[in-house]
Amino acid sequence: MKQIYKVFLNDRLIKIGLPMKPAPEPAVNFNFESTVEDIRNWFDSFIDDNLKKIYLFHPEPSKFFNLFRSVFLNIDAAGGAVISGKYLLVMFRKGKWDLPKGKIDSGEMPEKAAIREVSEECGISGHTIVKPLPSTFHVYNSLYDSKGTWIFKETYWFEMSYNGFMECVKPQAEEGITMIKWVSSSEISEIIDNTYENLKQIISLYI
Repeated sequence: MKQIYKVFLNDRLIKIGLPMKPAPEPAVNFNFESTVEDIRNWFDSFIDDNLKKIYLFHPEPSKFFNLFRSVFLNIDAAGGAVISGKYLLVMFRKGKWDLPKGKIDSGEMPEKAAIREVSEECGISGHTIVKPLPSTFHVYNSLYDSKGTWIFKETYWFEMSYNGFMECVKPQAEEGITMIKWVSSSEISEIIDNTYENLKQIISLYI
């Protein structure tokens, strides 16, 4: 299967992959001569238009993806899809359903950061990593880190198992978390209806 990278800007999707015929519309072709400045100029025009989806084509998508992310200040995060029996742990934060996640500290491994963030944001302990999940990627204009700078964030996701008391969860209020809920597979479609676009590809794994 050919690699396609998905990068989100809020609910807008940037796909990076090999050239295709017929090309999806809209699409932009880049080549081996394309530079960081070319990408920066394209991105400046993209944020000013109203396109919801765009395809960026390149003969070597993985190399172009690395060049693309070098345009931004890179920040890594990690989080968990926590499973207890047949239930998935979700949080309500800033008007949307979310999964526990946060920035990776300097020198910290993604796995350790993911376990820590779940503990801090949800108040549980004893959860363990079962397997890695696909990373998600999004770009945003920071109001906090290097204020006004465009950030590229990769979030490393891990499926986790939790065998403790489900009622022991406690939302981290200082992070804006107002509710934590265990949801069954039949309830997940409702969660997906009010979550972030980049998270849908993780949460939908549990439908």
